[in-house]
Amino acid sequence: MPPPDLMVVTDLDGTFLDHHDYSFDAALPMLEHLRADGVPVVFCSSKTRAEITALQRRTGLDGQAFVAENGAIVVGPDGNVMTGAGAGGGAGAGPANADLERLRADLDRTRADLDLHFATFGGETDEVVAAWTGLDLGAAGDARQREASEVLLWHAEDDDRAGAFRAALAAAGLDLVRGGRFWHVLPAGRDKGTAVRLLVADHERRTGTAPRTIGLGDGPNDTALLDAVDLAVVVRGHGPAPGPLDDDRPERVHRTTAPGPQGWSEGLEHHLEHHLEQHREQHLRSHR
Repeated sequence: MPPPDLMVVTDLDGTFLDHHDYSFDAALPMLEHLRADGVPVVFCSSKTRAEITALQRRTGLDGQAFVAENGAIVVGPDGNVMTGAGAGGGAGAGPANADLERLRADLDRTRADLDLHFATFGGETDEVVAAWTGLDLGAAGDARQREASEVLLWHAEDDDRAGAFRAALAAAGLDLVRGGRFWHVLPAGRDKGTAVRLLVADHERRTGTAPRTIGLGDGPNDTALLDAVDLAVVVRGHGPAPGPLDDDRPERVHRTTAPGPQGWSEGLEHHLEHHLEQHREQHLRSHR
């Protein structure tokens, strides 16, 4: 049995889902183990609310809390969008209370001012997004149902204006983060780490205890998530890895040898085994 009040918070693309075909078959045995033990599995992704709720139905995780659009949308276990103080007491970490049209207008203006060349999900059709992502048309349509952020196809490594772009977005109250395949623009003060802390605080209010958290991710936009949890798993990815972590001790951070859902299971098995032993030792000491 896992330690009581455990919560797993996981990225999706390249972590729980295979980078190439979006399969999660290799994660199913571990997922079934967690479900049998009543461990909440919180999806924390750049995906939209529509995409995540569809995946929750496929995995039998209906009714779980989740984080969408890199932290811009936080949905509690009651299905309601949550609000809360963002980083530095700024924008709410929860609902889509930012004006998406204003975000897109700021993005378009910045693109024109700096003569940048990138495309966005909002500016393309389902067919184009399907071609970019390998999703079917229905799933591509769900991916375009943005509420509080925008997705960019942009080759920053070939553009020497990346710094100017980031600064211009910051002046407009926006953040630029890199995912496994795409770049994402969202309101400043909202990220996966802020969202995780909001969910943990909500869990503590509802249950009276703070859960022990295990977080998993594979890309730069997962850095805040991995910093916010008690135990971190850096899943071997196919692109840039998460940035330097605040606490990179090997007893806290496990880096997997396998990618995708295989690595997801490997990382969870590592932390569950280690901390189950700690839990047993604590239990024995308390009964001596």
